Amino acid sequence: MKRSSIVSRVILAIIFTCSILTFSQTHDTKDHPGIHGMVLLGSDTQYASHLPLFHSPHDYQVILKIKLDETSTLNYQKDRVVHPENNMYTLEPEKFVLPGILNDITTFKANIYRGHFERGGELIIKDAQVEITKVLYFHKLNKDKSEGNPCDYILFGDQKEQFLAHQILNRPDFDELSKIDIKNKNVAATLQNGEIAIVSSKAKKTQSLKEKCSGTKEYKNISFNNPEIIYLEFDELQ
Repeated sequence: MKRSSIVSRVILAIIFTCSILTFSQTHDTKDHPGIHGMVLLGSDTQYASHLPLFHSPHDYQVILKIKLDETSTLNYQKDRVVHPENNMYTLEPEKFVLPGILNDITTFKANIYRGHFERGGELIIKDAQVEITKVLYFHKLNKDKSEGNPCDYILFGDQKEQFLAHQILNRPDFDELSKIDIKNKNVAATLQNGEIAIVSSKAKKTQSLKEKCSGTKEYKNISFNNPEIIYLEFDELQ
């Protein structure tokens, strides 16, 4: 059997496993409302990745498939074309309780910034209407528990655009988002419904977490062109 076929089948199996694991946990209902900043990804199809911390109410790693209102979508896409040198956009949502997106929260308003909204980013769209079309990944962080492989990544996207997000599990940890281009389009096609797969990198045996997971060109078994790092943060997750 060809390697590409084996990889495709493995990824499909992992996708269904992750769909079960992602939502089979108990969530704290005592969280208070907060401004949950998110990185905005994708052009034709949009995604939002929550900027997490290891304290309430921001102690969740969340990846959403979203849809902006028509006017905001056009303005956002136009800005990406006009500013090709910029690869990071962020959402500054109105206050809400983050676990509510699993139950009754399906829309929220947010300001859209070119750059990081808390670090000098430029406001380009005010009060965009954001519709959550699918919760791709939702995991409550536990600062006192060691779990999983510290160098695993979450693969998500569709046939046109694919992304990797570092799976945040252990403290200290880091948040990393990259855009990739999967060479095997059959593998990319498995993501067309916005599903995710957790994939492993080849971790280096060093004491430094930053060095240990720095092999960004060898994330796992699938092959893709050089990743474009959109966001990388260590200090906020110490």
